Amino acid sequence: MNVDASIFREYDIRGVAGEKFTKKALLEYEKWYGKFPGVNITPEVATAIGRGYGTMIRKKGGRRVIVGHELRPYGEELKRHFIRGVLDTGCDVEDAGVALTPIVYFATEYYGFDGGVNVTGSHNVYFFNGFKLMGRHVDPIFGEELQDMRRLIEKEEWVKNTEGKLTKKEVFTDYRKYLLEHNRFERKFKVVIDSGNGSAGKFAPQIFRELGCEVTELFSRADARFPNHVPDPEDPYAMRFLIDKTTEEKADMGIGFDADGDRFGAVDEKGKFINADHMILVISRDILTRKPGKKILYDIKCSRLLDDLLPGFGGIPLMHKTGHAPIKRSMREDKEIIFGGEISGHFYFAEDYFRIDDGLYAAAKFLQLMSKTNLTVSQFMEQVPETISTPELKLPCEDRIKHEIVDKIKNYFVQLFKVIDIDGARIEFSDTSWGLVRASNTSPYLTIRFEADTAEELIKCKNRLADELEKYPEIGDRLDRKNVTSHTGRLGWI
Repeated sequence: MNVDASIFREYDIRGVAGEKFTKKALLEYEKWYGKFPGVNITPEVATAIGRGYGTMIRKKGGRRVIVGHELRPYGEELKRHFIRGVLDTGCDVEDAGVALTPIVYFATEYYGFDGGVNVTGSHNVYFFNGFKLMGRHVDPIFGEELQDMRRLIEKEEWVKNTEGKLTKKEVFTDYRKYLLEHNRFERKFKVVIDSGNGSAGKFAPQIFRELGCEVTELFSRADARFPNHVPDPEDPYAMRFLIDKTTEEKADMGIGFDADGDRFGAVDEKGKFINADHMILVISRDILTRKPGKKILYDIKCSRLLDDLLPGFGGIPLMHKTGHAPIKRSMREDKEIIFGGEISGHFYFAEDYFRIDDGLYAAAKFLQLMSKTNLTVSQFMEQVPETISTPELKLPCEDRIKHEIVDKIKNYFVQLFKVIDIDGARIEFSDTSWGLVRASNTSPYLTIRFEADTAEELIKCKNRLADELEKYPEIGDRLDRKNVTSHTGRLGWI
């Protein structure tokens, strides 16, 4: 069977799903993602992917899986066709209904399934949908395994067996109970929750009210066109509505979730955006009081403060490549990793949880930690030293060329500076400054980030990297050379 190889990405399967799109919609697509590829996840493709996934589960000795779907156009239809394919391989499927990705992660481990899948387009707008796939113990299926699945589908070498059984499974009750039992607040909080019109709006406000919070909701109604803002809790610009509402309501904290609920971001009571790497530090400090000597994992985009401060907290810092799938794999292979996080707002708890990224659980853990103090969030975060850093900067660059460009830039800078190349090139310009360029594994752009002790130092580093980036006309935007950053690029910050 012919399938578009581009939908098999590094961490998941993701492509364009649906029936027809307006001219206005196509123009919107091309603004963000380049030339419209056409629909490449059809019902037939979804069924074939189900057969491929079911075959992999059967080959690993399993036959019982759980499947959910995120609220977005065509999601339920894709799930139905995907399940049809899984059943064809003899696997039994339990349908979790509408579910956040971490709810499916939770169910896979909590009930002992042989695998789990959520039908989700993640942070991409409504054109996109796809599948996040896992085996036993929420072990992600990614990278070369996804390519093996693609080849299996192309050759139609799936297991043919007696049809499996389909039943429904209600998961939210047990998920909610687990979160409530493992997160108890010692004081009451007033919070604003911005779900960004993603699926978190169906679940998060209820849970935080039951945790004892007074909750003000923003954009809780699911709408994958994301009419108010893209639900990206890493992006201070996307969080601007949350910033305004938090100060207007005089709330203790603002909480933002991404579309499928596996990431969260926060703003303090003054409306200041809190970098996720700073939250990694304060959460790690608490965990290490109980688990001294353990490793703390963080991705290559995070602050140098983690390497500087974690040993003093009693932990071992471990810089890692970006991505929920490789991080979850590492956390399953190395049991000395007690906690992990990414600048994008993924947080992975091994203490009393399942080494999975869950935005709701992480937000509750942060508030539980806060509740043990009489401090405001801004006062609590003063334990983290201030540096100057950029948000993630995104420069459009086609998938076919982006990795080659990053390799060329790395080869240039490695002659001049120390370069960490576990994921792209993190250039250590000095003891207090660095810049990163890497190819996104989910979309056609380059990811850039900088950190330094002063704005002047950061801009100097930024211009040094810009000199090299501008040698490649294939890159569809340029860095702002005069400011630490500005929200003036085609994809946002530059």
